[in-house]
Amino acid sequence: MTLPLEGVRVADFSWVIAGPYATEFLALLGAEVIKIESSVHTDVNRRLPPMADGIAGPERSGLWQGLNLNKKSVTLNLLKPEAQALAREIVSHCDIAIENFSFGQLEKFNLGYEDLKQVRPDLIMVTSSGLGRTGPYRAYVTFGPPMTAYTGLASLTGQDGGPPERWVGGLWSDHQAAVTSLFGLLAALEHRDRTGEGQLVEYSMVEAIAGQLPDALIELAATGEVPGPIGNRDRGMCPHGIYPAAGDDRWVAIAVQDDADWRRLKQAIPGVAWWADADLDTAAGRLARRAEIEATLEAWTRARDPFDIAGLLRSHGIGAGVVATVEDLLEDPALRDRGFFLTQDHPEVGSREIAGLGFDMPAMAGLPVRHAPLLGEHNWEIFVEWLGMEPERFGELVANEVIV
Repeated sequence: MTLPLEGVRVADFSWVIAGPYATEFLALLGAEVIKIESSVHTDVNRRLPPMADGIAGPERSGLWQGLNLNKKSVTLNLLKPEAQALAREIVSHCDIAIENFSFGQLEKFNLGYEDLKQVRPDLIMVTSSGLGRTGPYRAYVTFGPPMTAYTGLASLTGQDGGPPERWVGGLWSDHQAAVTSLFGLLAALEHRDRTGEGQLVEYSMVEAIAGQLPDALIELAATGEVPGPIGNRDRGMCPHGIYPAAGDDRWVAIAVQDDADWRRLKQAIPGVAWWADADLDTAAGRLARRAEIEATLEAWTRARDPFDIAGLLRSHGIGAGVVATVEDLLEDPALRDRGFFLTQDHPEVGSREIAGLGFDMPAMAGLPVRHAPLLGEHNWEIFVEWLGMEPERFGELVANEVIV
């Protein structure tokens, strides 16, 4: 069966996380993604931990492997005009080019959109930055975690009355920006297929993240009050939170959404006499006695297995779930049944499991999984076999550190 993006070719100048995560989606869906990198200054991901088996090396980073499945790697020293010319030649055969360098960097290599559309007029180019290519901060260099602070997301994250939390789901903001970019990219591809017109698709990380905060903006507009962190609590539900369970650092999430849920909770956890108080039959009454309710609930959960708690409460129709560790995630029967995890057989680190795309459809049947490319693994294939470069010329460019 033909994969959804089979026949689409991508020149991937991106690095770190936001760009590579987006192009991995494209590669796994059948696009031919050619990553243009260099051993002179390797992709940051090749140098970041965790390293397989604790051994450092450019092919051993788990972050690199998890973001670059199914791609091809060529190495060009873009400081050299010959390398820039080869990059433009690659782009001339591509439908899409994507980059997430600091503002203006590709233009210095003569590889900006205006340069590239000279060799491919219907090119779709996706370019990203922290704060946009226009405006007073366009030259600022940034990455995901600081953007959680800049966008206000960190001010909404943390314990009630405590300081903001900068880290929100690790590198979530980079991944969110990548997924946002894919909407623009695929829309531009559809537009080109209808009209024959290429275009520049520009997105900023600040807008991708700020777009996920509509409730906070509406709350400020509606109440005049600046929202702040409330921990695991909810402004309208009680009890609602993360509670300790039996075991080493084990927790369970419980959400009583309405008065009917409260009645179900009392049936699931009998024997607490004062829970029958009439004022607790409404959310307002429960919120007024939240500390008392949560202390009692915590004493009950602390003595029990988190999986048992979640199962019991769900059997009564109450929202509950274990706060999973990564080990729990890997063993999760639902994810296993759906084939979420992908296995790559890597020539240096062996067989490893990696997270999948998060969706499925018949056109993805038999999805091929190739290991993240070794540095420059496809130089000969792309330059000699694909572009038709003479082997002698290839050798000269390697010797002159153009292909390096």
